Amino acid sequence: MTATFDATTDTTEAKGIKSALGIGTITVFATRAAGAILVLGAIGVWLEPTNYAGADLVVMKLAVSLFLSLAGFMILQDRRVTDSPDVEIDTVRRELRVVTGAGRHRKVTRRTAIRDLGKAQVIGDTVRLKAANGDVLADVSMSDARVRRHLCGALHDAGKL
Repeated sequence: MTATFDATTDTTEAKGIKSALGIGTITVFATRAAGAILVLGAIGVWLEPTNYAGADLVVMKLAVSLFLSLAGFMILQDRRVTDSPDVEIDTVRRELRVVTGAGRHRKVTRRTAIRDLGKAQVIGDTVRLKAANGDVLADVSMSDARVRRHLCGALHDAGKL
């Protein structure tokens, strides 16, 4: 989870400069390349020249090519989200956002105004945010005292603390 403090009124993302090619991008590229190599290997099994073309070799080639192509297509179709959703707390706009993805694929999946939240609890360095029905939305752990003070101030102003 991430707690952010945005002191500007600009709606653009101001998280600093990150490298254009992160570890997640490299991992996605490597798995997609492995899937493509497996599919091409399944085709290559049939393109390999052989002197003997008996029934046993054809069955073995068929089994190997089916296995390679299925494994390759499964890897290529894997679209699981590996990142857990981030929680962003904007004290200027007085809202809580649940964000999934990263970079260009960043998407706000839920947006809740702080005034629409239920009661919040402060437990040590952690602030537990609850929905109006009492369900726990997020446990936000903050080590920066300034950010924690701004969050607690926004929650106190909204009557949630």
